[in-house]
Amino acid sequence: MVSLLLTLAAAVTAVGAIPDIEVVPKGNSCSNWPFYRQMSSVAGPFTLFADSTGTEIDGNKALSVNIADATVASGWVGISTQKDVAVPQVQCQAFGSAEMLAMNTGGAYQPLSISKYFYHEYDGLMFVKTVTVGAEIQPHWHYYPNGTRQDGTFLGWNNYTTWAYLLDSQSGKYRVRLLMDQAQKLYDGEFTGFVRAGDPSLPN
Repeated sequence: MVSLLLTLAAAVTAVGAIPDIEVVPKGNSCSNWPFYRQMSSVAGPFTLFADSTGTEIDGNKALSVNIADATVASGWVGISTQKDVAVPQVQCQAFGSAEMLAMNTGGAYQPLSISKYFYHEYDGLMFVKTVTVGAEIQPHWHYYPNGTRQDGTFLGWNNYTTWAYLLDSQSGKYRVRLLMDQAQKLYDGEFTGFVRAGDPSLPN
């Protein structure tokens, strides 16, 4: 995939509008995702959407962007530039012994995971149906310094829930990459935020 990711300018210090929160990981079980149905052990369907970016895309929903190289994955998850557009549904379900988030693409739910390709243009991206399974996407809750919980369930891995957003010039969608290091820098044009699961019109 040739995209703006390959022509990024020099890295700059990470800045963003995200609130001061404490990240609390939840167990990687479907019961910790929104709209859990005990009878089927499935959570959802729901959508993924931008949150706490401090920009007009807060509340915009996620969709899949195709990757030309089928040896990597069928697509990466991006955020739409428009509100109220049709997007694929997401749910948590079992894949063998693992419980994973999955996105409905082509009429079937395909597992989501975080790219394992470090130091690469795909570093930290959220993949759909990746060929080599990367880091599992885990549910997290956020708490403000006064102990109040921030509304929502947030996507992340191993206590990291801050994502870098960048408008991809080829797809016209915002691609998001998980920042898995406190010292990680942003590239020119990137800004930070969270990715949340549920319904943008509901508090949780």
